[in-house]
Amino acid sequence: MLTLLFLGLSLNLSAQSKDELQRKRDEISKQIQYTEKMIDEAKKNQKSTENDLLILDQQIKLRKKLIDNFNDEILSIDDEIEKNKGNISSLQFELEKLKEEYGRMVYEAYKNRSAYDKLMFIFASNDFNQAYKRMKIIQQYASARKSQAQTISNTKVELEGAISSLEDSKLEKKQVAEQKSQESNRLESDKDSRKDALSSLKQQESKLKQKRAQQEQERQRLNTAIQRIIEEELKKSREANNGKFALTPEGEIVSSNFEKNKGKLPWPVVRGVVTTQFGKQAHPFLPGITIENKGIDISTDKNSQVLAIFGGEVSKIFSITGAGMNVIINHGAYRTVFANLKEVNVKAGDKVDARQSIGTALSDSEKTEAHLEIWKISDSGGTALNPLSWLIPK
Repeated sequence: MLTLLFLGLSLNLSAQSKDELQRKRDEISKQIQYTEKMIDEAKKNQKSTENDLLILDQQIKLRKKLIDNFNDEILSIDDEIEKNKGNISSLQFELEKLKEEYGRMVYEAYKNRSAYDKLMFIFASNDFNQAYKRMKIIQQYASARKSQAQTISNTKVELEGAISSLEDSKLEKKQVAEQKSQESNRLESDKDSRKDALSSLKQQESKLKQKRAQQEQERQRLNTAIQRIIEEELKKSREANNGKFALTPEGEIVSSNFEKNKGKLPWPVVRGVVTTQFGKQAHPFLPGITIENKGIDISTDKNSQVLAIFGGEVSKIFSITGAGMNVIINHGAYRTVFANLKEVNVKAGDKVDARQSIGTALSDSEKTEAHLEIWKISDSGGTALNPLSWLIPK
């Protein structure tokens, strides 16, 4: 019975693993549905844009991720099938042993079936104690036969359940394999769409390079402004703390709480697709062009609200030509920067909570995009951090 218990626990753990894979699959599928919606909306413009290609690239990555998830789920189901087979074999072996033992009990009962024989067995005792013990043995033997019959019945039910689970697992594997096949076909279709979009964009290469150069200038102006603001804050802190950067007790608490929530912070938009990652990276299709991003760019719906990702105080609001309005929120030794806003709902000095709207994402003729940066301030200056390491994984 310990073997059966172990197998049951193993199946439980397998089920939990499979549930987690299905949860991830549902989350990836939701993201794909959103990228498909954005691509469908872009098709209405009847022209390919750089942002459309970036969204399509993300959709391809998501489809590959979903196919990997299907592969993992099939492996998990295979593992479950093997465990079910092992469970069935153990139950069948146990059932045969139980039947043999029960058969012996029935035979012995048949040989001693006469009530007279039982009474004679008891009355032939040497004394009362022996008679009592013989009577208890007869009762226990009858009880044991009844218990054995019930155990056989229970084992049969358990065996039927294991066989049913095996068939269910085989059916589930077939369904997942079919879904994987459909997703693989969609992936190939997406790759063909990317080739068409890339071919169209290649015809606009000169214009796109000019636009990219302009965007890099805007990024640099934003970066310069952030660095200047950080230096001003450092200067004030040093003047008040004998030449050193120091946090107030409240700032220490906020910093500590911010750090504890790494990987758990909410996203700055309700729905969106990361179209440009953090750090230095080659342009997705323009040769010789390198992008240096101090944060992440998120394509989202028109008029999307941009939300604070952690509680803090608005320390600065400023505008950059071509990059809209920008908001910096103070979290002790950390700063979150929200750029590319059409309008803002807060002012310097305001206390904000996580998920509070601070403004609306800026749109142009091609896209609506929110930009998020996270900086850490120390005595030596400010360091840009990868926001994806701090946000809830998707």
